[in-house]
Amino acid sequence: MFENDEPNLDSLIERFEEMLSKGEENFFDADEFELISDFYFETGKIQKALYVTQLAERQHPYTSTFPLKRAQFLTASDNIEEALAALSKVEEMDPDNVELLIARGTIFSKKGLHQKAINLFKKAYSRHEFPEEVLSLVANEYQFMGNFEMALKHHKEVLKFDPEDDIALYSVSLCYEMLNQNNKAIEFFQQHIESEPFSEQAWYHLAILFSKAENFEKAFWAIDYALLIDEEFTAAYYEKARVLERMDRFEEAAQTYKDSFLFDAPSAYGYYKIGCCYSELEDLRKAKIFLTKAVKEDPSLDEAHLELSLILDELNEMQEAFYHINKACDLDSENPEYLLTKAEICKRMGLLYESSEAYTELIELGHTDTDIYMEYSELLISMDEVDQGMELLYKGVLLNPLSAEIRLYLAGFLYLMQEEDEASIYFKQGLKIDFNKLEYFEDLFPSLLENEKVQLIIQSLRQN
Repeated sequence: MFENDEPNLDSLIERFEEMLSKGEENFFDADEFELISDFYFETGKIQKALYVTQLAERQHPYTSTFPLKRAQFLTASDNIEEALAALSKVEEMDPDNVELLIARGTIFSKKGLHQKAINLFKKAYSRHEFPEEVLSLVANEYQFMGNFEMALKHHKEVLKFDPEDDIALYSVSLCYEMLNQNNKAIEFFQQHIESEPFSEQAWYHLAILFSKAENFEKAFWAIDYALLIDEEFTAAYYEKARVLERMDRFEEAAQTYKDSFLFDAPSAYGYYKIGCCYSELEDLRKAKIFLTKAVKEDPSLDEAHLELSLILDELNEMQEAFYHINKACDLDSENPEYLLTKAEICKRMGLLYESSEAYTELIELGHTDTDIYMEYSELLISMDEVDQGMELLYKGVLLNPLSAEIRLYLAGFLYLMQEEDEASIYFKQGLKIDFNKLEYFEDLFPSLLENEKVQLIIQSLRQN
């Protein structure tokens, strides 16, 4: 809102700040106060914006604009009771003000009274200078209520006023997604493009919808149109790269992410995605370079630390791998993938206690995956904590009653411990669940194939 008057606004803010520093109260006309208060509000300085409305009310006591603005600012900062008091003042001064209906409706929305908010917004609709803005508010209330059909209807009405309204186009796409109507969404955007062929946003959303339908060729075609219309459309580069990834065209995907940097500053997420592409191409050197850039650009990007740790692990740079997986775990301490990776890296480094701690955290967080129980039990057994390891396997079996793997795994250890009768019970159970997992057992315990009881069970189940 300030772009056209930027030089005037700069001098106005400078004059206002100078007044504050001197502890004075100079006169500003109503339009100037509006500009100043909006500037502070839109730059996140709400307390300062509220102070401006107080000064404005003192100097312009017969103008309803400033108590109304004050109410809007208070509502935005969740000071509802104070906002209502300010609106009461507006009602006394200007009871027919259409913005009063909008402000009260916004307060109802904040309180979760969405139908009451809708009723007020609908009253304001016919009187408002920009009725499409009111329709957008109504649509949002229906979304809050989970009534996506009515929300969709109103977002479409907004597009009749402004077919290039980016927010309305995004909201239409979102509503169709929530209604699980991907095909209808594709139809809508195709029809919209017929009347608005140069809407890059419509082409962009159509590409996303084709991608969700796994029609990647059409998604690629649609996103290319978006970029033909606007070659600086950064989000479209990211979507094009994602489509290329799903088509296993990782070299092109990496280049597309790089192309986005021509029009927008390189981002940590962009570097991360490029690194992932090179990882898929098994170009570990390039993957390491871009993932390192990602974590330098944004040290809080946990998924980049994870991916970098995996690459460093493959490159046998174990100390660095250990550092980055620890960073990932520090940033998201309950992520099972991070903890499992930490456990595996620590195990390879011989840090058995640290590995054990990571597995313990996974189990304490309630994760019951068979891999966790099998790998942790193997670790414990290798640490000569055999009873603890076996106890863990029994627990894993109870938590995963349909898993053939963990039964066969337990059976293998029981056979090795000469507990053949019990081993045979679990071995038979595992093969009954999935006989094809015999190959899995053979890979893990090749020496046991010569065991007489193992052979008898295999022959018996084959015959049945």
